[in-house]
Amino acid sequence: MRSVAVDLGPIVPWSGETYRLIPSRFPPVAVYEGLVANDQIADLVEVENLTNPRLKAQERIADLAGEDPHTSARLQNWNHAPFAYGNPDGSIFFDELTPCLEVATDRQTALAVSVARRERFLGYTREPATGLDMRMLKTPVDGRFVDLRSLEPKELELCGRELGAKLAEGAHGILYRPIERPTATAISIVNAQVLGRAIQTVHFRFMWNGDRIATLYSFDAAGTEIKTIDLRGEADCIAA
Repeated sequence: MRSVAVDLGPIVPWSGETYRLIPSRFPPVAVYEGLVANDQIADLVEVENLTNPRLKAQERIADLAGEDPHTSARLQNWNHAPFAYGNPDGSIFFDELTPCLEVATDRQTALAVSVARRERFLGYTREPATGLDMRMLKTPVDGRFVDLRSLEPKELELCGRELGAKLAEGAHGILYRPIERPTATAISIVNAQVLGRAIQTVHFRFMWNGDRIATLYSFDAAGTEIKTIDLRGEADCIAA
């Protein structure tokens, strides 16, 4: 096993499309729907927005950078929220004080990572069998990243936080091989400036059986079924 004292390696340019999944809901439901009268929802949302940390951060960034929140890629909700709220559990490279956005460079890897994370969460909360609707986002990325793809994923599990603490100034994040699909590439991004505007692509339903997510379905014309065990493999199991 390598020591964490190993050099982090080169900072390399990387540009391309990236993928991630977020929960979806059909149709969208307002936060206060069913709790108050419909004619009061708009007023409650307006009050809540006064202290919303994501909106406050957007306003500060827009003022400093002279960007329009309605057209700026990094201020787009899907791109900005991961940096505004952070993750209380941290990530593979960073603790809860360093927000980051983790994406994959292909759809299959994004699915493999998302399934593994949803399984952990649902297992912790002991959820009964249910279907989870998820939507895939595609986001262009163009930046400079520390390249840790030479490290085995299990090495990163042991020393990822220590390596993340050594992230060089000027690097926008880290390229690495995720344990959920070791033959692929994922990116941990710490600077939203490298993000292009995200777009919504395919929707999926993850089938949680009370113990694991063994299958998922694509909301395409055929309702394609995917065995989640196949997501980890090197071969492409996602229809084009």
